[in-house]
Formats: sequence, structure tokens, C-alpha cells
Amino acid sequence: MRPLKLIMSAFGPYAGQTVIDFSQLGEQGLYLITGDTGAGKTVIFDAVSYALYGQTSGGVRDANMLRSQYADADTPTFVELEFSFRGKCYRVKRNPEYRRPAKRGTGMTKEKAGAELYYPDDRVPVTRMSEVDKSIVELLGLNHKQFTQITMIAQGQFRKFLDTNTDERSKIFRDLFHTYFFQQLQDKLKQDAAAKRNEFAEQQRRSEQALNGVSCIYPAYTEQLQSFALRHYEGCVEEVLTLVDTITALDEKEQQQVAAAAAIVTKNLTALQDSLGAIAKKQQLEKYMQTTEAKMVSMQKQLEQEAAAAVQRQEALQKLEAEVNEAQKGEVELAQLQTERQQLAARQRELLQLQDMQQRYQRQEVVLLQKRQEYKQACDNFNHLNELSDTCFDRFLSAQAGLLAHDKLKPGKPCPVCGSCEHPQPVQLAQDAPTENDVEQARAKAEAAQKIRDGLIGEGKALKEHLELDKTLLLGKGVELLGCDDLKLIAERAQSELKDVNNKITALRLKMGFLQEKVEQYRKLAKTLEQQKAVDKQAEAAAQSIRQQLAGAEGQLQELKKQLAEQNELLTDVDEQKLQQEHEKLLVQQRELELQDKRLYAAIKNNQRIKQEVSGYEARRAACEAEYSLINSLSATLNGTLTGKKRVNLETYVQMHYLDKILQRANVRLLHMSRGQYELCRDKMQDADSKTGNSKTGLDLEVKDYYSGNLRSVKTLSGGESFMASLALALGLADEVQSCAGGIQLDTMFVDEGFGSLDDSSLQQAIATLQGLSEGHRLVGIISHVHDLQEMIDKKILVRKKRGQQGTGSEVALVVD
Repeated sequence: MRPLKLIMSAFGPYAGQTVIDFSQLGEQGLYLITGDTGAGKTVIFDAVSYALYGQTSGGVRDANMLRSQYADADTPTFVELEFSFRGKCYRVKRNPEYRRPAKRGTGMTKEKAGAELYYPDDRVPVTRMSEVDKSIVELLGLNHKQFTQITMIAQGQFRKFLDTNTDERSKIFRDLFHTYFFQQLQDKLKQDAAAKRNEFAEQQRRSEQALNGVSCIYPAYTEQLQSFALRHYEGCVEEVLTLVDTITALDEKEQQQVAAAAAIVTKNLTALQDSLGAIAKKQQLEKYMQTTEAKMVSMQKQLEQEAAAAVQRQEALQKLEAEVNEAQKGEVELAQLQTERQQLAARQRELLQLQDMQQRYQRQEVVLLQKRQEYKQACDNFNHLNELSDTCFDRFLSAQAGLLAHDKLKPGKPCPVCGSCEHPQPVQLAQDAPTENDVEQARAKAEAAQKIRDGLIGEGKALKEHLELDKTLLLGKGVELLGCDDLKLIAERAQSELKDVNNKITALRLKMGFLQEKVEQYRKLAKTLEQQKAVDKQAEAAAQSIRQQLAGAEGQLQELKKQLAEQNELLTDVDEQKLQQEHEKLLVQQRELELQDKRLYAAIKNNQRIKQEVSGYEARRAACEAEYSLINSLSATLNGTLTGKKRVNLETYVQMHYLDKILQRANVRLLHMSRGQYELCRDKMQDADSKTGNSKTGLDLEVKDYYSGNLRSVKTLSGGESFMASLALALGLADEVQSCAGGIQLDTMFVDEGFGSLDDSSLQQAIATLQGLSEGHRLVGIISHVHDLQEMIDKKILVRKKRGQQGTGSEVALVVD
């Protein structure tokens, strides 16, 4: 990777936009970055590192602190780097998170951090920050830490690396060469060894705990078990298990003896129980006979009571049947009266209907009479209005001659009627002569009166026809019901008969009410009669059942008496009290033997279980012991803790290999810079002397002085000598890291300060060494205030602070001679 152009905007001490064109420095050689103290020389390296990885070179400046304090509020903060890699040009741009003026409204807003990567071909630019980070690592083949270690050599940091001890140098190598895997392997083996050791102890604890539970009732063996327990059974588990087998065999033998004794007791108990059973059976038979006799007496008494109750029930049933028969007569009579009442009700409805017809006929006669009066009045009104209309018309005609004479006759003009031109006596126009409108109104009134008259004629005719029809129907109904065709007689006879019918219905209603009570009484009595019959039937069935039970009880009593006689013959000369005492004694013996058998059974099973468990624990403990021996030996070897051996673990051993390679590369340059006087060596004497203790060894350094032929500590070097040794070590480390990173060749390197401690000759040698690094198209930048370097190196980047009217912040200028 070679930087071509760097643009810094409001970044660090650079207030505005600062552009550094690295392409003007050429493709190889040294260039010097010099200028005022604190002007921002190292910030140039930070900008390159931040553009690529989003982190500064030394890790001292946080990305959120990169915005320039000298910049205007509207000036954006970003870094843009153009670089070439394997002949192709790329461009990456980043900005940190910072606050800026809001584009809308007033106040400040937060500008989010962003990144963009542009490829040389037509690929879409990468704009997500995480994707840009991933793409840069994939492109260059280096992460940020590797890039800064290979391309940016900070002398202050490498003096620390030169003087540090094995522990600190091991941590650095772990990150540089990814040796943490070996450390993880060491830790894993150490953990596995501890786990196996714990498992071994756990099996031993379980075995001891199990053996503490051995059951033993034999004093001699109990003492032996206690002596083994005091030693925690260490080295005597097999002996203890043999003792457990002995105890178990004794318990099993005793258990057999207990079983034999229990069998004898059980046999004797069985014989006694048979005798006691016979006595108990006799007592049971006697008790059962007493119960049966008492039951028979009770059943006999029930039968006598039931016989008396049956007589009473028969008398009650006969009385109920008589009452029911009497009530049945009332039900028949009630049915007859119901029929008669229905007939009278039908006659009543017919007579009421006849009365309704007669009343309707009478109402229609009144209406017809009213219509006839209205017709007479309408005729009189029509005749009057018609006469007035004719009179009005005649007067209108008479007045026409006066109107003609008044309007048409003029002297000397012919008359429109006779044609005469003389008019000696014209008719005079009457003052009250009706007009044509008066004639029309009089005629309209007469016509309206005529319509009313004609309408009443039609209504009267229809009423008369309807009245004749109702009369015919009324007379027909009177003949049918009463045998009479006279309207007056029909009304009288219908009224009289209707009165008689109503009286009969009233009398029937009273009589039927009385009979209805008798019918209800009959129904209740009939229901009661049925219930009593059912009760009587059930009582008879119960009595029959008692008779059957009584017969069965008599037979059973005879059988019990026979069995009791047999039991009495068997129990002649038997002492029940003595048998009971012997039985109780045998029961006590049986319970004691059962308890003893259970105890022995539990002890045998417990000891057998303990032996099985302990055998398993011992087998697992032996396996754990073998595995622990192997893993612990391997762990001690890899962790460098073997007794009498050098305390070098596997990770340190691998790191020693890397350190030897780094020293080979470093000594090529250190011998040249020190004119063959110094060579860095790994302190192998300390490795040989540190076979005990807890300190880690293997990565300590010493320097060989060929002028004196002695080996001494690197801490005895002077300032200039330490700088040369540190520079050589840094360059060797950079070469080795670069080699381990896949043979990546970077075209740029930066070296920061440290040259002020060198004398002229050493400075010449150091510059010559760096010039050797710049061969093969490599560009090496040096940060230094040393005045001699400004004369020795032609290409320069001058960084200075702005003062006074020039503004604030820093500025950069390229000097290429």
C-alpha cells in the first residue's frame, strides 16, 4: 500500500482543508517530516490510519476527539486518502461523529460517523462503516494492529519492548503472532487436570462415605471397621470389602437359622389357631342361633300385626267402595243435566237471534220513515227553487226588449227586429231586471235540489227493499221457531219463551254445581280407593315374604342346632384359656423372629449395595487416577511446571522461535549501525538457571559486545545505543510480522523520533540502514527535529503553526529538491 494523496478537513490541528500529495515524493527513498513542536506531525500518520481503519496510529487519540478546535462551525470534519495497491488506485473517506450547526432552524445537531470506499473499477462504492472496515482488511490483508506495527514504528514504544521482561513481551507476541491458541491449550489441559483431580477425590469421598454405612453387629469386626475408618480407608478398600463379604455371610447364616425357627413357630401357631378357630366357630354358632330365634319371634309378631291390619283395611275398602258407588250416580245425572243445558243454551241462542232480527227490522222501519220525511222536504225545496229559476228566466227574457231598445235603437237607424227606422215608443229598461249570471245561479240551485231529491228516492227505494227482505226472513224464522207469522205475536212469544229458558238454565246451573261437588268427591274417593288397594296388595306381599323368611329361618335354626352339637363333641376336654395364653406367647415369638429377619435382610442388602457401589467408585477412581496422571504430566510439560525442568511453557516456546527470527533480522541492521560491536541475544543462561520458582523465562534479552567479548543486559546500553537497538528490533519485528501476514509487501513505512540521542557517526549508520529499507520502491518517512537530518534528507514535509494574521491551526508544505 502506498499513499498518493491525503486530504484532512478540520482534523486535529488543521483548521481548514489540508492536502498532502505524496506522489510528489517519488516512489522510493527517505523523506523527513519536521516542523514546530505540537504542530501536528504525528497527526499525518493518525490521518492515514484513521482513513483506512477508523483508528489513529498510536491509539492515544479517540476518534471522537479528532475534530479541530480551530475549525469554523460550518467546516466539515473528514479524512480522505487516495492510495495505490498492486498497481490499482483506491479512495477511502471517513468522518468521525461530531456536532455541527443544524441545516434547518437553529442550534446544533449530531453528524453521525461515516465511511466510503471507492474501487478503481465500476463496482458500487461501499458506504456502510462495518462493510468498509471489512473490505479494507480483506484488500490489504492486515488489520489495524498489524498495519501500525509494520508500517508505523514509534521509537518510544519499542524502547519499552526492548527493556520489558518475558511476561510483558509474551503478551505482545500473543497479539502479534496469534499464540493465544497455545495459551488456551495450556489452560485447557490445566483445567482438565484439575477436573480429573477433583473427580478422583470425589470418587474417593463417595467410597469412604459408602463404607461408613456398613452394617455390623459383630464386635470384633466392628472394631476392625472403625480402625479402617480412622485411616479413611486409604489403601485398604479391598481388605474392607473382603470383611464386608465375611459379615454378609454371617448375616445370611443367621437369617437361615431365624427362618427355620420361624417355620416351627408358624406350624405351632397354625395348630393352635385351628383349635381356637373351632372354639370361635362354636361361639359364632351359638350367637347366630340366638339371633335367628330372636328374628323368628320378631317375624311372628309382624305376621300377627299384619293380620289385624288386613282386617281393618278390608273394612275401610268396603266403606270406600260404597261411597264411590253413590258418587257415581251423581256423575251420570250430571252428564244428563249437561246435555239438557246444552239444548236450552241452543234454544236461547236461537231466540236471542230472533230478537236481534226483530229489533233490526224495527230500527230499519224508523230509518225508512225518516228518509220519507227527508224526501218530502227535498221535493218541496226543489219545487220552490225550480219555480224561482223559471221566474228569474222569464224576467230575464222580458228585460231583453228594454236592453235592445236602450243599446241598439238609434233614431234613423233600422230596428234589428223589424227593420223600421222610426221608433216612436221604445220599451223602457227595468231597474231590477236579472242578469244572465243571476239566471245561471238560480238554475244551478234548482238542479242541486233536484239531485238531492233524486238521491233520496234511490235511498228510500233501497231501504224499502231491504226492509221487505228482513220482514220475510223474520216471519220465516217466527214460523220455524214459534209457529206464528204475525210480527207482534212473534215478539211476544219470543220474549216469553226466552224468559222461561233463562229461568231453566239458572236452575240447571245450581243443580249442576251441587252435582259437580259430588263428582269431585267421587274422583277423590276413587283415587283413594285405588291407593288403599295398592297398599293392601303391598302389605299382603310383605306378609307373604315374612312367612317365607320365617319358614327359612326355622330350617336354618335346625341346621345350626345340628352343627353346634357336632362342635360340642369336638371340643370336649379343651381348655380355652390355656390355648389363648399359648397363642399369645407364639405370636410374640413370631413378631420377634420377623423383626430379626427384617433387620438381617436389611443389613445384607445394605452391605451388598455398599460393596457394589464401592467397587464401582474404586473402578472409576482407578480410571481417573490413570487419566489424571497422563493429563497432569502433559499439562505440567506444556505449562512449564515440571519439577527440575526449565519453566518454559508451550506458548513461550513458540514465541521464543519468533523472537529468534526477529533477532536474526534485527542483528543484520544493529551490527551495521554499531559497526559490528553489538548483537542482540536471547538470555539462555537465565533459562538454564531458572528451573524452579514461579517466574516465566525464555523471552528475556541481552546484548553481546564484540569489543569486550561479554554478554550484558540491554538495560546497560546508553541512550544512543538503546535507540539503535530499539530501531533494529522494531525493523526486525516489522519484517517478521509482515512475513507472517502472508508475505505482504507494503510500499510505505513511517519512523517517529529518537534520532536526537545519536552521535554523528551513529546517525549516519542509522540513516544508511533506513535508506536500505527504502530500496525496492519503498518510501520511508521520518519524524524528527534533528537539524542534521534536514541537511541529509532532501525531500521534506514541513509542518508549522499559523501565528498572528495567518490564522489559527497548522499548515503543511512539501519541499522536493
